[in-house]
Amino acid sequence: MPALTLLSRRPCAALHLLLVALVLAATGAEAQRVGSSPFTPPPVNDITFVVDAAPGLDTPCTFRSGGPLRFSVKTTRYVGETNADGTLRDAAALVTAGIIAPTAKLTMPGFDVDSAAVVSPPIQPERDRVLFNGQPLGFLQGVNNAWVLNSFEIPIARLRFPSRGAAGTAPTPVNNDVVIEIDTANTDEVWCTAVDWAALSIKALSPVILVHGNNSNGGFYDRQGFAATLRAQRIPFDNSIDMPTDFIATHGAQLNTLIPNIVKSFGVDSVHLVAHSKGGLDSRDYLARYQPARDVDFKVLSLTTLSTPHNGSVLADVLIAYETAAAASSFVSFSGFPGMTAALARTLTADNGTRNLTTGFVAAFNGGNIGSLPAATVFNTVASDADTNGNAAIDSTPDEYRDLRTESVALTRVHSVSTATSRGIVDAMYQILRNTASVSISYSTSGVGPFTVTTSTVASVPLAAPLGNDTLVTIPSGQGTGSIAGRVSNSAIFTGAAGRNHSNVANGGVAVTVVPWIFDVERRNGDLRP
Repeated sequence: MPALTLLSRRPCAALHLLLVALVLAATGAEAQRVGSSPFTPPPVNDITFVVDAAPGLDTPCTFRSGGPLRFSVKTTRYVGETNADGTLRDAAALVTAGIIAPTAKLTMPGFDVDSAAVVSPPIQPERDRVLFNGQPLGFLQGVNNAWVLNSFEIPIARLRFPSRGAAGTAPTPVNNDVVIEIDTANTDEVWCTAVDWAALSIKALSPVILVHGNNSNGGFYDRQGFAATLRAQRIPFDNSIDMPTDFIATHGAQLNTLIPNIVKSFGVDSVHLVAHSKGGLDSRDYLARYQPARDVDFKVLSLTTLSTPHNGSVLADVLIAYETAAAASSFVSFSGFPGMTAALARTLTADNGTRNLTTGFVAAFNGGNIGSLPAATVFNTVASDADTNGNAAIDSTPDEYRDLRTESVALTRVHSVSTATSRGIVDAMYQILRNTASVSISYSTSGVGPFTVTTSTVASVPLAAPLGNDTLVTIPSGQGTGSIAGRVSNSAIFTGAAGRNHSNVANGGVAVTVVPWIFDVERRNGDLRP
């Protein structure tokens, strides 16, 4: 500004502005910003949100009269339920539960911030106040005519997050507003600044997707209590998967549509799977055949299986053997099995899912599946024994199969007529798995000429030692002994008074065991990494 103009002002103002000019000359003229900062924005993902183009960014070095600088960082990830303004409904509880870190980090390069300038009163060093969603964070720091990377820690309760999107639809991004008030310590304009980009980073638990078993649906996890524990611990999860009974390959293909849509609705790039029974085999099929092509979009950090027959189930062998024998003969008898086995075979229908649970089918499945599973996915298993009182049988007092009835219309119907019959059928299931290594079928023909009759015998090949089981899956099969066990990181077996049957192996107590495994994987490989 010309000296004549300065001296034409009131003496005090002229003196002040002359002092400003001297300060600028001493510290280096306030430069117009040219080009971008030397700092590259971090990659955008589900825990780092970046704005690199906005009216308040990439400006020339701006004085207070040209400001304030305004821009917004959009969050695109669902973390939990929100208030009307987008802040987390119960941020403190989420932090306490470990779902999200207590603070987020706002990072941005500031240009020509003379925060440490040596000046003479009344001139003050540069104080560019930063406001986040209307609340002050502090001041930019920097040096004359250079870019300096600034970082601010923000209480997570101040952040705004989106609601979850519908399946297949990403959450609607929510603005987090940043305002830079320039040169707030001086009466007259002395300093200017510019900002290149801004990044907002959080740490949060990846959501859990629940996969049900054969002849079931997503509501299974609500009925048995697993979902209630996830809710109580404020873990984001989805139990919307609902697949009609079918083969493993069919379900694997369906999961290839369902899982990506669920992932998208959370706005994340990593998830955990928890699967019950056959759902664990369905999930393994998905992971081996489809997940490699999905890795560019999201990772499956872990798969935890609850009573999944990783080695198949001899009970499925019995049902398929009975079906085969009945189709080829007039009479079917059982040898080496409990007395109620015939009633059991007539009560339980072999469906497409059951056909894929035989020991022979699963052995072949394992041969093609295990070697193709994603190397980075962590596998965990839960297995159980339904005999809670230790008498090697299933009883109605105590009621060791109540939760099985909640998942079986046929068993409930039988139980309503005769408790003794329903108990006998379930105990037969338990004893078959406890004592049978494999199943064989033999045929015999009697009669003469056109009056011959074929009789078949389904026989039990006994085990060398009895096996604990949950009435549908043995403990070794649930653990994947000799098959997937080599890939398993964590395993739990519920026996004795803490035993579980095939249904309540997905109750809240089991969830309490599983949740720390998920957190451990998350802290090592996921979005909670230090």
